[in-house]
Amino acid sequence: MNSCSNCGKPLEEGALFCTFCGAKQNHPPAPPEPVCPSCGAKLEPDSRFCGSCGACLQAEESAGQALPVPVPAAPLPAAADGGGERADPPPIQPGGAKKRLRPAWIILPVLLVLLLAAAGFAGYRYFTFRNLMSEAESSAGDEDYGQAASLYQEALDRNPRSRDAALGLAEACLRQGRMDEASEALSGLDISEDSPLYPLYQTLTGVSELKPSISQVDAENFPVVAVTLEYGGGLRLTEDMVTLTEEGSGRSLTGFQAEDGKLMLLYETEDTDVSDEKRELSVVLDVEGFRFEREDKYRTPRFEPAQVRLVSTDVSEYPTVKAFFRVEDPATGNALEGLGQRSFIIRERLEGGEYLSREVHMVEPLAGNQGLNIGLLADKSSSITATDMGKIQTVMTEFVNSLHYEVGDQAEILAFDSIVQQMCTYTGDSTLLSNGIANMSPDGMTALYNAIHDGIHHAALQGGARCVIAFTDGIDNRSSYTPGDIVSYALAMQVPVYIIGVGRDVEAGTLKSVAEGSGGRYWFIDDLYDLEEIFEEIYAEQKKLYAVEYISDAAQDAYAGRELDVRVTGDGYRARNEVAFQAVPSVDPTTHTSRYELIKEAVTWEEATRRCQEMGGHLATITSQDEMDQLIAMAEAEEVRFVWLGGYTSYDSSGNVFGHWATGEPFSYEAWCVDEPSRVDSSDGVEEWYIMLWNIPSLGGWSWNDQRNDPLAVVPSMRDAMGYICEFEN
Repeated sequence: MNSCSNCGKPLEEGALFCTFCGAKQNHPPAPPEPVCPSCGAKLEPDSRFCGSCGACLQAEESAGQALPVPVPAAPLPAAADGGGERADPPPIQPGGAKKRLRPAWIILPVLLVLLLAAAGFAGYRYFTFRNLMSEAESSAGDEDYGQAASLYQEALDRNPRSRDAALGLAEACLRQGRMDEASEALSGLDISEDSPLYPLYQTLTGVSELKPSISQVDAENFPVVAVTLEYGGGLRLTEDMVTLTEEGSGRSLTGFQAEDGKLMLLYETEDTDVSDEKRELSVVLDVEGFRFEREDKYRTPRFEPAQVRLVSTDVSEYPTVKAFFRVEDPATGNALEGLGQRSFIIRERLEGGEYLSREVHMVEPLAGNQGLNIGLLADKSSSITATDMGKIQTVMTEFVNSLHYEVGDQAEILAFDSIVQQMCTYTGDSTLLSNGIANMSPDGMTALYNAIHDGIHHAALQGGARCVIAFTDGIDNRSSYTPGDIVSYALAMQVPVYIIGVGRDVEAGTLKSVAEGSGGRYWFIDDLYDLEEIFEEIYAEQKKLYAVEYISDAAQDAYAGRELDVRVTGDGYRARNEVAFQAVPSVDPTTHTSRYELIKEAVTWEEATRRCQEMGGHLATITSQDEMDQLIAMAEAEEVRFVWLGGYTSYDSSGNVFGHWATGEPFSYEAWCVDEPSRVDSSDGVEEWYIMLWNIPSLGGWSWNDQRNDPLAVVPSMRDAMGYICEFEN
C-alpha cells in the first residue's frame, strides 16, 4: 500500500490527494483492470474466456488488457426456411475479433467527477489545517496558551512540515513554562538566517534554553543581599529584564552582573536588628515577553558591633571618589579583614542637598593592591648624639628598604632641628631615600611642630592613603605652630599623625593628644632601636585600610563639602558612621610638558619650594654641567640673576659645611662661589641654609651661594632680578 509523501499516512491505491492532510500525491495511477475486447466486460485475472460473451482470449496482455485469440466457430443455426441448411458463418477477419471501446463521452465525465471529488477532499483537508492554525492563533491572542498548544499540535499532526505550527507550539509551551516540550517542538526545525521566520526561531530557541534557577541567596553583608541565578542559552540578559521583590515589596537593584551562565543580583533590603528572621523573595525575568518567576528564602544573620572611621579621601579622578576607611573590632582594636564590595553601603549628601545612594564599584585593602604615602620625620637636633643618630639612620634605612614600591608605596624624609630640611622628596626609589637619610647630621634646636605641619602638607599633595610618622627626643622649642594648630590642620588635610617619644625630655601628654587628635597614635620608647618595630606596626595598620571607590555627582564641585552615611557589614560584624569631609587638592606632575619652569618672582626660599611642590615638582637641582648650563640659559633669557635651587647646607660631625639636594640625589657636582658655602652671613652672623644660583660678575659670574630664607630683608635691590626654577621629574 502506498503512503503520503507529506505526512506518511497510508493511501488508497491510485489516490491523487492524501485523505488525512490533503497534500497532492505524485504516485502514478494504478494500471486499468483488464476488460473483454469484444463486449467490454470486466475479466477475472488469468481468464482465457470472457465470462459474459464467451470470447476466447489470448494469453498475452497488452497495455493491461486481455487480447482475443482465434477459436473454432460455434454451430450455426438452421436456415429460416427449414431447408436444413445453415447460413454461412461470417468470414473470420485476420487478426482476431475487433476491439470494442467505450465512447469518450462516457469516460471523460467519469474522470472529471473523480478529479473534482479528490480536489474537494484535498481542499477540505487544507481548510481544516488552516482553521486549526487560525483557532490556535486566536487562543494565543487571548492568552489561552493551553488551548493554543493543543490546536497547534493538532495542526502539526496534520502537516508535520509546517514550520509555523511548530513555532506556534513552541511559543505556547514557553508561555506556560513547559520548557522541554518547547525544545522538542523546535528540535526538528531547520530555518536559515535569511528566512523571515529566523528571528522568532532564534528568540524561541534562546528562551527555551534559559531554564533559570536560584542557586544561592547570600545575606552575609546584610542589609545587602546577593542572589545568584544560573541559566543557559546564549541570550543576553539585562537589568531591565529583572523585577525583584522581598516580602511583597519591590527592591531596587544595587548591583547586576550576567556572565558565564550566572546572574548576580545585589539589592539593599529593609534593615533590622532581629537575628534569624525569615525573609522570602521573588525574582521575575521578563525576557522577550516571556515571564519566568523564581522564589527562594533566607534568614537574617547575627552580627557583632564594629567601628568604621574615615581616614582620608582622594578626588583626583572625580567624579570617582576614593575614600580610605579603617574598620575594627572595638573590643580588641583589631582591623577587620576580608571585606569586599558588597560590604560597604555609601550614601552621600552634598552641601544643601539630601542623602543619595552612591554606586560602590571597588573595595579592596591597601595591602598588596595600592600604595601608601609615608612622611618620615626625624629629629636631628643637637640633643641627638652621634651614636643615637647612627641608630636612627640604621632603623630608617631598613624601613624604607622594606616598603612595597611595586604597588605604589612612596616615602619622604624630613629632618628637623632649628629648621625643617627635606632630605628626600616623595619617591619610590629606596636609593634616593637612603641617601637622604645618610646625609642627616645633628644640629640646632627642635622645630617639631613645624616639621609635622610640613609633613602633613606634603603628604596631602600626594593624594591616596597617607600618614606622617615623627619621632623626637625633646620638647619643641623652635616652631611657629602650636599643638592645636597641628590637630586642626591634620584633620582638615586628612592625614593621621603618629608620634614616637624617645627619652625623658618629651612632653608625652601633649604629644599623645596631638597624635590621637589627628587620628594617629602615640608611643613612648627607651631605645631607638624600638623604632623599627613601631614603624612596621604603623605600616601594617595603614595597609589594613580599605580603599572604597564610589561615583559622586559630576555636576558638583569636587572640593565641595560632603557628608557620608557609611554602613559596613561582613566577617560577622556591622558598623555605621556619619562623617563629614572636604576633599584636599592633590597634584599631578605629568600635566607639565617641560622639565623646567622658571618663575620670575621675589619670594623666600620656603615660599618658592612650597609653590613648586603644589605644582607637582620641586625646586631644581643641578647634578651636572649640562644642567647648570640649561638653568643659566633660562635665567638669562628672563634677566634673572638670583635663582633659588632645591638644596641646603649643613654641618657634619666635624663642623664642616656640606651641601645636600632635597631630592636625595648625590651632591657630586659643585659650583660654589669663592669662599662659599659659609653657612652664616658674614655681615650679621645670621645662619644661611638654602642654596641659590646667582650671577655676580665681580665674583666670577654664575655660581652657587648659601643664603638666608629671606635675603630681601637685607638686600632689597635683589627684588627685580629674583626668581626660582621648578623641576618636574615626569
